[in-house]
Amino acid sequence: MNRISNCGPFSGSGFRMENSKQNPHLSPLPKREPDTKICRACFSPLPLGKEAAKRQVRLLSVLMPVVVLVFGLASCETTNYAPPVTQQMVPKTSRKQTVDLAELERGRVLFVHRCIECHTLPPLWKYSREDWPKIVNDMSHRASLKSTDRDAIVAYILAVRDQM
Repeated sequence: MNRISNCGPFSGSGFRMENSKQNPHLSPLPKREPDTKICRACFSPLPLGKEAAKRQVRLLSVLMPVVVLVFGLASCETTNYAPPVTQQMVPKTSRKQTVDLAELERGRVLFVHRCIECHTLPPLWKYSREDWPKIVNDMSHRASLKSTDRDAIVAYILAVRDQM
């Protein structure tokens, strides 16, 4: 036992410090070999050797495809995709007016950059060909679209819908 002598008021009193062997409220730490690594999450010893490595590889080879599948299926409906403009879209849009590849590309750029300022990109299949011009027209004032911009967006949307 050591006397508390470094503290002035307690130096002459009978206070003594006792070295307790172990706190009865805490469970003892598990015994481990000096070279054993400890898991940082659960503080249990990690198994070493080739068998442990093989188990981990087998576990990962089973879990990774499952994780990829789950995230892939979850993102199918949540990802709104604006397909790139292709040459096949041009002839299908030239019913009433002449629309070229540059016009469709400009419509795609405007659709992707201007519509997303207020909301996520809508799925292009969700509305009919007849609905899209009215929808774009109704929202054009919020996006400050000129009539040429509005026409380019509608041409792009209708060209993509024709490809579906």
